[in-house]
Amino acid sequence: MYPSPYRLIYLFLLGLCLCAQAQETKPAANLLQQGRKDLPQKPQASSVEAFLRKGNAQLSSYAVHDSSIGWYDILTPAVSYSFSQHYMADASLSIYPYRLVQNPNPATVAKVPLVTDNGAAGDFQIGLHADFHPRALRSTTTASFTFPTGDSAVGLGAGKFTFDFSDRMEHDFGKTGLLLDLGSGDSSSFVNNLGTQNYNSLGEVAHFQAGVVVWLPGRNSIQSVAYEQLPMGHQQASPQENPQPPGQQPSPSVSNSLIEDNGFTTIAGIPLSDHMTLSGYYNRSLRHHLDTVSVGFTYALRGTPRGRKLSLIDRALREAAGVGE
Repeated sequence: MYPSPYRLIYLFLLGLCLCAQAQETKPAANLLQQGRKDLPQKPQASSVEAFLRKGNAQLSSYAVHDSSIGWYDILTPAVSYSFSQHYMADASLSIYPYRLVQNPNPATVAKVPLVTDNGAAGDFQIGLHADFHPRALRSTTTASFTFPTGDSAVGLGAGKFTFDFSDRMEHDFGKTGLLLDLGSGDSSSFVNNLGTQNYNSLGEVAHFQAGVVVWLPGRNSIQSVAYEQLPMGHQQASPQENPQPPGQQPSPSVSNSLIEDNGFTTIAGIPLSDHMTLSGYYNRSLRHHLDTVSVGFTYALRGTPRGRKLSLIDRALREAAGVGE
């Protein structure tokens, strides 16, 4: 039996309706997708923001007591920038709000060997760092340079452009690390820059130190090292130990025994927050029988969580301030 003509007409009309509905649904989906494109999109980080994320800045303030010149203050602003996971650079400048320096006046130096110097600055320093982790050994190579912004007449600068190259090797055993530093340069200003001497020497100098660092809970740390500063060849110190009368040229070299030094240094760091760290420093010079003690605070613009070890950029900033680990 064949279907009636009415049924055929009904099925034909039903098919046309379904086709029309399908054609209307597709433009509706396109409109919905277009509407999503018109919604505000999450802005991408600008190149300036990306640049700032790779940098950091800190300010360190220390009170120091030196057994040769007494109390003085150091204020050290520093900035750093990380080019990649392994390479970075930093710049720092130490300012001395209060410090006793050697009297540069030969007429009064016998009666008043030290005079007050307020607000003086030291040499401007730049450091370039490369950090690598070949297996269990961590190696950080540093090239440091200073520019003569400090007053060499009172021992706050070398009086010329100076450089130093060093390498720190560290091997960790859990929370304990063994340290070995080897370096050389043309000035003593890079060695123990919270240090004991009230002068800077010019001349080839090699320096070594070895010791241990212990990481305590909360990223507290204690580092203790034995060091040796060994001059190679004649040295020129500024200021001279015995200022010369006006018109008389100073001696071009000094005894190497004045520049050579060895002893022990201990540094303790206690993070008070992600941004603020309390540090203590003790140096004992065995050769010159001098002691240096300091305590101070460091504020970092970009903090480090207390449960995490310092990154390369944070380590470099602390070394620029003279407080090591």
